[in-house]
Amino acid sequence: MITTKKSYLSIGVALLFFTAQAQETKVSIGGRIEGLGNREIRLLDADMKTIGTFQSVQDSFRYETKLNTTDQRFYGIHVPSLGDLGPSMKRPAIHFLVSSTNTVIHAKLTNGSLEEEKIIGSPAMTAFTETYDNLPSTKLLKNSSEAYNRAFDAYNNQAQTEENKLWLKREGQKIDSIYDIQRKEVAEKISKNPNAMVYAMIASQYFAPRNNAAELKEFLGQFGPKVLQQSYYLKQMQQSLAQLGKIEIGKKAPDFALTSDRAATVKLSDYKGKYVLLDFWASWCGPCRKEMPHVKAAFENFKHKNFTVLAVSIDKDTEAWTKALTEEKMPFPQVIDSKDDQSAGKRYMVEAIPTNFLIDPSGVIIARNLRGAELEKYLKTILN
Repeated sequence: MITTKKSYLSIGVALLFFTAQAQETKVSIGGRIEGLGNREIRLLDADMKTIGTFQSVQDSFRYETKLNTTDQRFYGIHVPSLGDLGPSMKRPAIHFLVSSTNTVIHAKLTNGSLEEEKIIGSPAMTAFTETYDNLPSTKLLKNSSEAYNRAFDAYNNQAQTEENKLWLKREGQKIDSIYDIQRKEVAEKISKNPNAMVYAMIASQYFAPRNNAAELKEFLGQFGPKVLQQSYYLKQMQQSLAQLGKIEIGKKAPDFALTSDRAATVKLSDYKGKYVLLDFWASWCGPCRKEMPHVKAAFENFKHKNFTVLAVSIDKDTEAWTKALTEEKMPFPQVIDSKDDQSAGKRYMVEAIPTNFLIDPSGVIIARNLRGAELEKYLKTILN
């Protein structure tokens, strides 16, 4: 946890002075990726959504559009033919900051990955890269990451022996300890430069807490008012902090309307007057499927005591969702989350699953993330 002596952020004051639309500037994103040939490229925004699609021609590309050049958000170029976005040993995308009207990207396509990228024409990207690379801990982290990758390969691709498992665990612990050192280094830099965008960027990318109001408040409290109003990521965190305040225990559960497995519109408020376990899950989530027997048992044991479950799937693939419903045979209401900004997942700040909220008959959140035997035990205390 990053701690500082001085706090610049007053949560009691309105945080969102920055809601005015960010100004965008016409820019050119171009360059050359050696070995790319003629392929589709997608320009991505900070949320990894596609802004536009274009083609490389004999390794080269150029695309013009309007982007924000002042709030230091990361954009990206993604080559879909190299793989999907997400955890992978391959790199199908390059991420960069845009702070001028002409950004040039040079890289190489090596063994299916975009490597050795160099970003030209973006002072913000240069400052970010140089500042991070010059932290004393970064070299340690690079060396440790290489050792971790060797251990990861040995365990996952060669032999899942106890020896390799312990090796992988040791290397992971080394990386964690170096990150702790780096976190302290960056905190010290911020305490001396609370309005420096470059340290706001480094901290927000590597050390920002998630979905914990107290930790978020402390993290944001390090920064000065200028950077709090300018930084894209710090503004996002302030919005998250405000939203977290709406889903704390003791708050009214935000309502939503979603489509059920029977093609009907279902609202959370339809169940007012009952205890409701609002359960977020997905067909592809192993821990969710493992937890489901406990949820079904709770429903069967307490359904006659003014209790129900409303399961919200965050699946993007409707067929995978309906297949999982058939396999799991869940006897309680099922809905699938929407894909827009009004989704239940966004309202409830769901970033990991399984996640659940227990809501009382008046519509107030009274517990969160009750799992396994703990769910049964808690329901007995309030329903028996």
